[in-house]
Amino acid sequence: MRRLRVWAPTVLVPPGHLPFPLDQPGARLSAKAREGLRDALSALGLRPGDEVLVPSWHHGSEVEAHLQGGLVCRAYPLGPDLQPQEDALEALLSPRTRGLHLTHALGFPQDVARWRRWCDRHGLLLVEDAAQAWLAERDGLPVGSLGDVAVFCLYKSVGLPDGAVVVARAPVPPPPRWGAAGLRHLAGPVVRSLPRRPGRYDHRADVAVAEVSRRPSALTRVLLPRAGAAQAAAGRRAAYAALLPALQHLVLGPFAALPDGASPFAFPIAVRDKEAALRHLAARGVDGLDLWSVGHPALGDGGELVRSLRRHVVGLPVHQWLSPSELAQLVTAAERLEPHDGLVHLAGPLPSAADGRS
Repeated sequence: MRRLRVWAPTVLVPPGHLPFPLDQPGARLSAKAREGLRDALSALGLRPGDEVLVPSWHHGSEVEAHLQGGLVCRAYPLGPDLQPQEDALEALLSPRTRGLHLTHALGFPQDVARWRRWCDRHGLLLVEDAAQAWLAERDGLPVGSLGDVAVFCLYKSVGLPDGAVVVARAPVPPPPRWGAAGLRHLAGPVVRSLPRRPGRYDHRADVAVAEVSRRPSALTRVLLPRAGAAQAAAGRRAAYAALLPALQHLVLGPFAALPDGASPFAFPIAVRDKEAALRHLAARGVDGLDLWSVGHPALGDGGELVRSLRRHVVGLPVHQWLSPSELAQLVTAAERLEPHDGLVHLAGPLPSAADGRS
């Protein structure tokens, strides 16, 4: 029985066309998306003291990228559908506000055209965070095509050691060349394939942004044309659709239906006890993803909804190389987990701490 992980294994296919945004003349490769984001914001003219509105549910590295450029991040709340709320955004606007950071979480595309219009009305830059959403589409357009800057993590969709790409409405200088220091990136797929060792999570290290941007490894550049990117989104949608009927009682509410054009990064389930669920899955050959359990300290805890998301959401593998037997293994491993009802039915009120379910 192969151990199942969120990260796609490296599987080589015949070379094919490289999809958006790699086909764009201004696309710039870097080792990580956070470095490209920081550089692109500077190229677009944002300066220390400028404000950017960022989602309260976030990883933290994107926030760190803004902060490293001297920007001020103001967290906006999300509605029960995990979308931005226009009235809340309006309340956060100030004379220093320069941009809106929009995250396509878990490969599910946001209504970018709506937020493009909103940014244009207010004279703001639109940042499309597609770190988890490379290859996704919305209304026939690739995610990232309407933003003033868009960032993508390549290795989150296909089996590469590292690699990200940024596109922006201003030229972004390439990272400087590096030598032996870049060799550590070659081990990416190997490290992700090793059994996990228990240890204390280091959030500071997880969200850190290198002071100098790095190029992706030579191995990434060699493998990229043969990584099957053109087929990845369809394979991920098929795997997600196969899991939905059996795990509908666990799936995080806003992700309970699969929209056309999505390129799922993981299958999000809302569980009563996250730590117990991760142990249960691991014992059955599945490495669940402890999804965004800690936010960036600069933005506070994000309120009751975000606290619940961080405490109770686990990501299951849903990559394009899962076989029917492995999908069955996932269902068997997860189907008896106890759901967190408030997040499975997110359109309703969240449970309070008093009932022991928050």
